Amino acid sequence: MNAIRNRDADQMEASLGRLPKPVEQPVLVVLIGVPGSGKSHFARQLAKRYPAAILDSDALRVALFGVPEHTEREHGRLFPAIHVLLRRLLARGVPVIMDATNLKEANRRPLYKLAEEAGTRVLVVRVTAPVRVIRERLAARARERHPLDRSTADVEVFAKMRGDYERPRRQYFVVDTSRDAAPALDKIVARLQS
Repeated sequence: MNAIRNRDADQMEASLGRLPKPVEQPVLVVLIGVPGSGKSHFARQLAKRYPAAILDSDALRVALFGVPEHTEREHGRLFPAIHVLLRRLLARGVPVIMDATNLKEANRRPLYKLAEEAGTRVLVVRVTAPVRVIRERLAARARERHPLDRSTADVEVFAKMRGDYERPRRQYFVVDTSRDAAPALDKIVARLQS
């Protein structure tokens, strides 16, 4: 099992391209949000200001499976391999932005544990937008694919996941991506650099 996870992590890491330079005290940023909330866009904005590897679960799923089917079996292989990759990056001093829905505390707990084992800080950010905006974004996604968008989630997936959100038990930031995210981004970057 470990050999498969390591091989999968190698494959996913190869898809990341050039990684940011290691730092003395890397930080793990855990994003939380339903499909269409703007997590991936926000992750890219944040990485421009605070260089970090973005572990986009949708992009990593494509790197691993080609054409994802979003089955439980696929999910059960993807996230353990992401955890292996996350552990590797943090051990090398590479800051990481974990871009996945992470709606439940059970999904976030392994991330917190990996960061703790690596001796790194965790910053939690809930990315949100009004339901109307999310529906519009998902409808637009269905009509025309953005080259950086790897998600295949649609309005139906959003409707299923919408009620799954559990409030984090840790302190967290909230970013409404339907508004100017610059003030929230400034606060988050300041916290990351402190």
